[in-house]
Amino acid sequence: MTEDRVDRGASPEDNEFMAEAIRVAARIPGRPWPNPPVGALVVNDGRVVGRGAHHGAGSPHAEVLALADAGPRAAGATLYCTLEPCNHHGRTPPCAPQVAASGVRRVVIGASDPNPKVCGGGAEVLRAAGIDVAMRVRGDDALDLIWPFAATSAFERPFVLLKTATSLDGRFARPRVGPGDGPAYLTGLDARRDVHRLRRWCDVVLVGEGTMRADRPQLDGRLAGEGDECPATDPLPAYADTDLSFDGGWPRRPYWVFAGRASARPDRQRATERQHGTVVLCDEREGHVAPDALVAEFARRGGHCLMIEGGPTLAAAFLASGVVDRWISYVAPVVLGSGVSWPNPAASDRAGSSIASPGDSPFHVTRVERIGCDTKTVLDRIRFADPLVRLTAGEGGGH
Repeated sequence: MTEDRVDRGASPEDNEFMAEAIRVAARIPGRPWPNPPVGALVVNDGRVVGRGAHHGAGSPHAEVLALADAGPRAAGATLYCTLEPCNHHGRTPPCAPQVAASGVRRVVIGASDPNPKVCGGGAEVLRAAGIDVAMRVRGDDALDLIWPFAATSAFERPFVLLKTATSLDGRFARPRVGPGDGPAYLTGLDARRDVHRLRRWCDVVLVGEGTMRADRPQLDGRLAGEGDECPATDPLPAYADTDLSFDGGWPRRPYWVFAGRASARPDRQRATERQHGTVVLCDEREGHVAPDALVAEFARRGGHCLMIEGGPTLAAAFLASGVVDRWISYVAPVVLGSGVSWPNPAASDRAGSSIASPGDSPFHVTRVERIGCDTKTVLDRIRFADPLVRLTAGEGGGH
């Protein structure tokens, strides 16, 4: 987390250990999708004696791993779990009965499971066994950890994250002196590291053809540190190029190119594939790859989290299409006066919308925070507070 959002209704000890459980959940080898990330700690006499994190579908759940790590030291201990222990059979047995039989005396839970298909009651099982259960500890952070899972009703569709970085006057980049200038960063190193952590939660990071020509971005998570709260796996880089006119890509790395089904010539497809690229053909709208069709093809190929980066034209097109779930806007404390800016809606059919800033969008502000010298605003299409109240009040099921 970039900001310490302390739960003032919980004890300092509960805050501290739940924050650590969230860190354990995030520091995993790879993305756990389609399951949510979950972390658990077993604490006895103020000391962590067991840790566990869920690594994905079919693998053991976090609380089971933490209890196994603790062994006999779990007797009389407190279990901290970022998500309510499940009470249903899936690929693994239910966790709540195992927790109830472990000998822990208390369980502290961050949030309930948002999956509407799950018939839960994990907390009730624990209470029936005489275990003291505390809910809503660091609920904001616990829900934010699983937000892609929650916002899509357990990935009934992909989660689409848009990231933009602009100056105070809405410019995406300074005027370029000439081609081949390389990336021109507006935001500081702290904000860029934050973006790299976000990338590692996403299966694919997408830019437009214009960004590829101008910047040749790497689209990886190289600035994320070993102890950062994100998976250790980089995303797959991708760009949108309707007619495959850009002759490039990422040497020595697999990548995707989203192209137009009607516009991509077969010889250009073969050339891309010889360079380790995979061409993903999508339906077009007004001569360009349609964002909703791109998201549908991403889902068809098993994608869960898609991150949109790049310039204002691509951002405006995805905002206009209504497929963006979360918009993270970084604003640098500079005024450029000129340079790349949002497309003019009156002159840009490609943008297809008058969306030009967060204030014009159908998004709700979830939080605003400072990262170094820059400002980060998180906006969600679903009001974050609505599921937060439901999922941190003890309703819902288990993961």
